[in-house]
Amino acid sequence: MRRRAGKVKQKEAPVSRESLTLLVASTALCAAVLGFAARHLDTPGLYYDEVIQATPASEFLREGGRPLQIPGARNTRLFGGWFPLMTQPYMSALKSQLLIPVFGLFGADGATLRRATLVWGCLGLVLCMLWMRAVWGVGLAVLAGTLLAFDPSFLFVTRHDWGSVSLALVFRGGGLWLLATGWQRDSVRRLALGGLLLGLGVTNKLDAAAFVAGAALATAVAWLGPGLRGLASRPRATASAGAGLLAGAAPMLVTLPSVLSATRTMLHNAGVRGDEWAEKLGAWQRFLDGSYFERLVLAGGSFERMGGSAEATSSAFPWLLGASAIVVAAVVLRDHKRGGADPRDVFALTAATATALLLLAVPRASRIHHVMNVLPLPQLIVALAATHLWRSRNAAVRAAAALGVTAVLAGSAYAASQTMDTLRTTGGIGRWSGTLARFAQTLPDDTVVVSLDWGFHAPLVLLRPELELEEPVWRLLHSAPGGPSPTLAGTTRHVYLVQEPETEVFSMGGALLRAVGALPHGAVRIESVRDGDDRPVFKAVRFAGPHQLVYRGEFEVLLR
Repeated sequence: MRRRAGKVKQKEAPVSRESLTLLVASTALCAAVLGFAARHLDTPGLYYDEVIQATPASEFLREGGRPLQIPGARNTRLFGGWFPLMTQPYMSALKSQLLIPVFGLFGADGATLRRATLVWGCLGLVLCMLWMRAVWGVGLAVLAGTLLAFDPSFLFVTRHDWGSVSLALVFRGGGLWLLATGWQRDSVRRLALGGLLLGLGVTNKLDAAAFVAGAALATAVAWLGPGLRGLASRPRATASAGAGLLAGAAPMLVTLPSVLSATRTMLHNAGVRGDEWAEKLGAWQRFLDGSYFERLVLAGGSFERMGGSAEATSSAFPWLLGASAIVVAAVVLRDHKRGGADPRDVFALTAATATALLLLAVPRASRIHHVMNVLPLPQLIVALAATHLWRSRNAAVRAAAALGVTAVLAGSAYAASQTMDTLRTTGGIGRWSGTLARFAQTLPDDTVVVSLDWGFHAPLVLLRPELELEEPVWRLLHSAPGGPSPTLAGTTRHVYLVQEPETEVFSMGGALLRAVGALPHGAVRIESVRDGDDRPVFKAVRFAGPHQLVYRGEFEVLLR
């Protein structure tokens, strides 16, 4: 991805000015991101998906810590603790491993976790800007970086990191920057490191392969003639980048059999769900307009109900992105007719389109942590279009470009501030609030907490690791029909947590409530745990004496 001959800098002074400009701009943007998003870090409470890769790090450091035991998790004994290797078949434990020194230095709690992922998000932002500066110049890099830093989806998902989005951006931005500069400088070391980072992004989470494939396809399309001849004429450089990519992705590649097995299950489930495409397209729309996070908060942390949060604030970024894509496509067609389109324009447009289509094709990739694998390409397209329009001799065209970018930045800033106000004024809603944390602090030290649905166990491991915590839902879910019936034995120390019917993920909680409804008066106590606005969040079930719960799709309660 070399610059055109006329774009290559010949003197040292302009390079120094560009470097200083980028340094000042990236520092200011990171300060703005941290100054805004690092406020009120205790609000809302910890979310299961946010914590699932943090608890293996905290448990590795804790004496007597427990391994992660969800389906697909893998751990090994190291230095007296359970060292995490895989979180799920399609997601490694790289995030958990990097959080170990962070928690060791600053303590294992929610605020430390959120500060760490915010810092990773800022690092990813800077690396993306370095890549864009190397390929398109400092002006475009600063503009695209500003658009990304103001984006509410970027701000809040790096603060409440799901699916290791922040770390993915670090690997993506760093890999692209090193590959671009390595090719420009003919540096085998940079090319190998760049490939390694992109490969680690795939190991971090498999859906990052969509970006790698989209970028590779775009490179082939953009530099089809001279680019492929360049690859053939520089086999050492090409091989080093490829070897780095394979080395980085190797931990994920060796787990492909289990990944394919999980994919077959997801494909079966996706075939049953008729609303998957609507959910996917809705996720893309809310990700791009910046309303996703506020909608999820207003829906009480329920992805399934967030579509009804019509009052969430959004920006006009999707409209500007669509117009920008048309502008860039028009420029490419015009330049092609004149003798040759700028391959950098072709790359940006093709990479964004191909990556989006590949992510749409991934089974069950219908949440924001999936679609954010496209970053920073949407911001690049807008910045590229604005740059082309700014070169126009027509003052009205330049004014329209400036007005469009300014309006989107203002709209994004307003949407982000409204989302933060929602967090601050509500303290979170429903299961995405501080309710579980407050409840956990009331439990005696000898309590045994049994989580009978999604959403409880992982936050509790970080909040009250000294408690005896159990999450039997995975064992119950995968119990073989006709085989031995799983049995849970309990005492008065046991408290069973179940979600409210409208937010339940698994059926075990409802099955328990139905089973205890037939018990004699006084045999069981059901507590409705509510948030700060007196909305029911979940239920806590306690038995008056020893008991056994036998599960056969429904629970049978045996009092002893």
